[in-house]
Amino acid sequence: MLSWRFIIVGGLCALLSLSIFFYIDSDFMAFEVGAPSPNANENVQGEREFGIESASQQDDIGANAATFVSGHGTDFIGEGLEVFTLDYSTKDTFDRFIFERTSELPHVVKLDYSNHTKTKYTEESAHTAADLFSRYVDYKVALSSVELEVDLSAHSLRDVTFKLDERENIRRRYFTDNEYHYLFSQEAQVDEAALARLSIAQEDTLSKEERKALIVDALKAGDPAERDAFQPTLNMHRINEIKTTYSSANDRFNAVAAEFGTEVAQRFAQTWEERAQWQAKVEAYTRFRDGLMEQGLSHETMSESLAEYQRRYFTANEIKRLKVLTAR
Repeated sequence: MLSWRFIIVGGLCALLSLSIFFYIDSDFMAFEVGAPSPNANENVQGEREFGIESASQQDDIGANAATFVSGHGTDFIGEGLEVFTLDYSTKDTFDRFIFERTSELPHVVKLDYSNHTKTKYTEESAHTAADLFSRYVDYKVALSSVELEVDLSAHSLRDVTFKLDERENIRRRYFTDNEYHYLFSQEAQVDEAALARLSIAQEDTLSKEERKALIVDALKAGDPAERDAFQPTLNMHRINEIKTTYSSANDRFNAVAAEFGTEVAQRFAQTWEERAQWQAKVEAYTRFRDGLMEQGLSHETMSESLAEYQRRYFTANEIKRLKVLTAR
């Protein structure tokens, strides 16, 4: 179970987005996944205590909800105090405040934020901000008690959908429709798009290449922010298309350079050349092995000859790869 304070980026959103290409083909991945979340065992007692406290507050959610005017966020009233504005940046602001207090228990973080609002917002809007933040912390504590991670190799689309619905129900329990819109609606749209891509990835009536093409098309047509996050993967897909289209090394180099620059073209030209050399070595070894088999040699003699060939033409690490590739 993740520690409540580290459930900051939408768990299933990130999971779905970063796992689909690996589900289809690990070679298609062209970006890095962030570091794993910290151990969840710390502060469990605090979570339990605050889980009880938060439960008693739920009847007041609607009473403290407010409709906000987006233009008020930059207005200053009274002695230099702002009017709290609920907008699409509120969730990130709350998450940053929580992340900066990773060693504190939930009720301490709430108290810190309540004191912070008194120096930043007008009296009425400070109460509104503190109430919303308090419920946001309660929501994160509730999330920490639910297992939301899904192993795509072992779970079906139905399992993933169930997890998304479970998180959706938790959100609706803590926030009004207006609050939900500003805090989660954008993330929910990304989740929906990711779920659609996962559906394609698990469509067994399509070939791997067909699934790949459909997912790439979906990403290209998707949300700009999401498209930017996947741009390295889209670039890699395009470079692989160029490699398939052009058989000449010179034509490949020119095509890649035209779209991605000379430095990238040089790097891939070297990679492709190394792969071609490796493939040639493997094929030569296979021919040598098949030739020995045709001679009807004893198993011991053949093993000695293959071992000698491997030592002569391959490094120790290459021999390990070779055995996996040529195993019968």
